[in-house]
Amino acid sequence: MLRGFIRQVRWNCRLASAGGAGTYSLCGLLLRLRQLYKWEHGLKPWQEPAPEAVLAWVAEQERLWDSLEDAPWQPLYWGAGSFEPQEVDAVNRLLLPMGLAYGAGLSRGLKPTFFLGELAEVRQQGELTILILGQELARDLDGTPALCQGSLIYARQEALGFYVWDRLSDPVQQNNEFLKTALAGYRLRLKDLLRDPEAHQDRFQALLAGELEAAIRHEMGEALEPSLRTALPTILATYPQTRVEHWARGLKDALAEVNEWGRLTYLIETRNLSSLALMLAWRPGLYPLLLTELEPACRQVAAQVDWQALEEARIQALERLRGIAAGLTGLLQNVDTLTAPQILQRIEEQYLAPLGI
Repeated sequence: MLRGFIRQVRWNCRLASAGGAGTYSLCGLLLRLRQLYKWEHGLKPWQEPAPEAVLAWVAEQERLWDSLEDAPWQPLYWGAGSFEPQEVDAVNRLLLPMGLAYGAGLSRGLKPTFFLGELAEVRQQGELTILILGQELARDLDGTPALCQGSLIYARQEALGFYVWDRLSDPVQQNNEFLKTALAGYRLRLKDLLRDPEAHQDRFQALLAGELEAAIRHEMGEALEPSLRTALPTILATYPQTRVEHWARGLKDALAEVNEWGRLTYLIETRNLSSLALMLAWRPGLYPLLLTELEPACRQVAAQVDWQALEEARIQALERLRGIAAGLTGLLQNVDTLTAPQILQRIEEQYLAPLGI
């Protein structure tokens, strides 16, 4: 029964990959294909396959995706019952007692994503349920290490390992000063880790454990942040795959970093300089624009161990970003007096243009 269930989830994962591939840049798509190849073939993040094998596999994936155009989602059958692929709660009521966890949601560009894995841990944090997955039995191209769906948070250890290793092995990271600070906290040097990852597994796994906790706190911040609850769904539905959607998602993520439940609050509470430095080292593209207070305060922590300066910067950033969220919410409520294109123009003029977006 379980084998059949896994095949059904994998079918939907293939459909999700086929539908979501076009939302990535060429570089982003190739990176995700490489990760998916390694997962399918049981390779560790640092094990590099032969290029010709990967190219042949990618060609096969493209042929498969073409054949799946307009194919329907596969219902998930278990015994006499069946579930739609998005019925996460019902499926997990069956799987969690067996030590498995199923995930389904919307990823980049509101494209479906699915995964199934061995359940490593369940946590209850107030109204939030946190499912930590170990080895995965089914996954698609997306491979996001952590995500939230309402009050449910997923943290994916295996996906996080692929993500972190790919960032570490990127040649542009060689002179990243924040990365050097982060690794120093684990008594690691980047060149030593890349040269002989097996010899440094204990420290690398400690780094992954630290980043898993930081990622969970980001998702907690996202799940509990109230300021964009009405505005963001409207943006995603009205202006999909636009600069405005990109900015609104960046605003959501920035708020999740600095609010009372988010990653930065956790790092300040735990005085975790390594994860703080890694947060700076791998800032997404809009963070330097949306969180201008962050880098100067982090440098103060590194130089003077001044965590209070970082806390003050966090509060300042949170107040400013919530003000932006309130303004955006108010603007989107003007549907009776402004058309969607007019609201779009206002958003671009008020919020994007000052950032140079």
